[in-house]
Amino acid sequence: MATSPMSHEHNWLVFVVVLISIGIVAGEQNYGREATEGNLRLIHGETENEGTVEIYHGVRWGGVCDYPWSWENANVTCRQLGFPGVQNKYRKSYHGDHVTTFWVFKLICLGNETMLDHCPHDPYGRPWVCNSQWGAGVQCLPKDPANGDLRLARGSSANEGGVEVYWDGEWGSVCHSDFDKPDGDVVCKQLGYPKGVKEIKGDAYFGFTEGQIIWDSVSCEGTEKHFSECPNPLQPFEHACPYNHAWDVGVICKENQEGDIRLMDGSGPHEGRVEIYHDGAWGTICDDGWDWADANVACRQAGYKGAIRSSGFQGEDFGYTWGPIHTSYVTCTGTESSLADCVLRDGWSHSCQHVEDAGVVCATDDDDGTFEVLAKDTRVRIVGMGNGQGRVEVSFGNGWGRVCNERLTDLEARTFCHHAGYGWETSRLATASEFSAPPQADEVPFILGDVACSGVQNETLNDCTLTLSADFTCALGDTGVVCEGSSPPSAGIPIAVIGGAAGGGVGALAILGFVFYYLKFVRPAAGGSGA
Repeated sequence: MATSPMSHEHNWLVFVVVLISIGIVAGEQNYGREATEGNLRLIHGETENEGTVEIYHGVRWGGVCDYPWSWENANVTCRQLGFPGVQNKYRKSYHGDHVTTFWVFKLICLGNETMLDHCPHDPYGRPWVCNSQWGAGVQCLPKDPANGDLRLARGSSANEGGVEVYWDGEWGSVCHSDFDKPDGDVVCKQLGYPKGVKEIKGDAYFGFTEGQIIWDSVSCEGTEKHFSECPNPLQPFEHACPYNHAWDVGVICKENQEGDIRLMDGSGPHEGRVEIYHDGAWGTICDDGWDWADANVACRQAGYKGAIRSSGFQGEDFGYTWGPIHTSYVTCTGTESSLADCVLRDGWSHSCQHVEDAGVVCATDDDDGTFEVLAKDTRVRIVGMGNGQGRVEVSFGNGWGRVCNERLTDLEARTFCHHAGYGWETSRLATASEFSAPPQADEVPFILGDVACSGVQNETLNDCTLTLSADFTCALGDTGVVCEGSSPPSAGIPIAVIGGAAGGGVGALAILGFVFYYLKFVRPAAGGSGA
């Protein structure tokens, strides 16, 4: 019986499908020869010690579901992979939703297992209970630490244990002698616990370290970024510990809580990229909508009196991170005690890149001095009586602030007016009777005082030196001006009238546009006063 052309086509199709199937299986089997049942690997991390966890089962790799994903699970994972322990654990496919097949669900390790597969878990073959958003991940302690790296050993949780330091190829202990709270704070902050130490444990509370005693008589101030930066009269491996390892020190660090923040990669602890702790991981905040009020709340939450700098594109100053971006459009009134208390317009979502990470510089006790505005994008507006007459408000970010009438002259008034787009020659300071506070005046904070301008014609506020403060009261009241000209020129800087009435009624003039600002601290002269 003759074979139809359709039959030939069908046979060829079956043959091709069989060959493809054999190729796929062969490929998986060849890959399987490089891995054995229960092997682990980390994928999509930027370094070898981090990434999404995959386990090998049958002839293919599959993910580990993050329900539950404990420190014990993560520690067993890292040790099986040949790392000394876990540094961070991640949920919700922190390194990307690349895994489509999941092998392990409901994993419960005790922490002493040598392989993840030895821990109790649901039977293999239930990949449908997880999806690509639920992958478990880790950041393991590196195999080759750097001098000064720290770890906590023999604790029952990740935030506690004997303090061990790496130096010249080995891990060793720190003597309890003179070890106090500033020392413990630096240790905990270096290990990723920005709230510092909860409790110091002496007398080898967490057991003896097998290595040598590396450090003794360390004396931190508490502001250092790394424990190795703290003053120490002794060289590494020199010590005067009277009872040797019986005086090994340990710490319990204050655990990270939902909504905690930290400032990363600044030149000191008071500045850096703002990161917030959410769902078990640190992540950044997009600078969309990030303004002065948000920065002030962040700084106060971090333990400072307020912000002296807040703007976008801080990655240029504070570097980039590969972790998640947690949120954007944070909207604070400025009175909240933490960023988590502010309105998150987009919830815990965003549409940003890390080049848009928000950052701050917070005011310290030494920062009651003079600052120079280095950018040329400061905004000035005249609010109140209309026609260039009213209260001066300035902005160095997205939020507005008042100017304290402290040691100001007509020179500064002319500068304010010119910056707002008015004339120069006859502009002057206003008397108290020549302007009145607009509605809700007290809701706008004082942020600027003691402005010093040179008097050069047509200078702007960017040419002056300014005393900027995140937290001060002004006994002398608002600064008001009477500007030359009834309205600013329309060319160049966009101007908008907000409010106002005929015949010189109440109104305000605002220079519009998105603004970035940068500040340089200049210490005041002896005998000078800050705001």
